[in-house]
Amino acid sequence: MIVIGDSLLHHIRKPSTTPRESVETYVESIGGCTIDRLTALIKQNHFSELFLNQKHLIIMIGTNNLAREKSQPTIVKFEKLLQLIHRMYSSLRTIAVCTVPTRTKRSIFYRTYGDNGGKSIRKRIKSYNRKLKRLSRKQTSSKCFEIIKLNFDLTIHVSKDGLHPNAAGIEHISNVLQAYADSL
Repeated sequence: MIVIGDSLLHHIRKPSTTPRESVETYVESIGGCTIDRLTALIKQNHFSELFLNQKHLIIMIGTNNLAREKSQPTIVKFEKLLQLIHRMYSSLRTIAVCTVPTRTKRSIFYRTYGDNGGKSIRKRIKSYNRKLKRLSRKQTSSKCFEIIKLNFDLTIHVSKDGLHPNAAGIEHISNVLQAYADSL
C-alpha cells in the first residue's frame, strides 16, 4: 500500500496491512505539494520503484491547491491526475482519495482572488469535497476510486495556526487510514 500526498501525512502512523498483503506500506509526504506537483512527479517516474508490486493507493492532496484557487479548477486537475495514475499504474487494484479536511485559514502566503479569508477556504473545501463525491460516482468501474472521509472537527483536530492538524488531528488521520487499510 502507498499513501501519498501533502504535509498532512507528515507525522501519521503508517497503516499496517494484513499478512496476505506481502508488500511493504509506504507513506510519502511531500510538504507544500499541489496536484500539479504530484502530477509532474508521477510523469517523471519519480515513484516508479515505490509503485512496483503495489495493489493499493491512498491519495491525500488538494489542500494547497484550494489555498490558491477555487474548487472547479482543482477538481479538473485531480481528475487528470487520476487518469494519469490509471494509465501509468494499471496494476493498482484500489485507489482511495481522502476528502480535504476543513481548516480556518487559507494559507500564510497565498490569497485567492476574491478571497475573504477563512470563510472562503471552508466554502471552497466543502465545494471541492462535494465535487469529489460526484466525480467518484461518474467514474467507470475500471477507473473508479473510493472516498475516505476525514471529517475533521475544527475544535478538536486543527492546530492554532488554523492550517495544520494538531496531535489529535494526526491521530485521527492515522486511525481513519488504518480503518480503511483494515477494510481491504
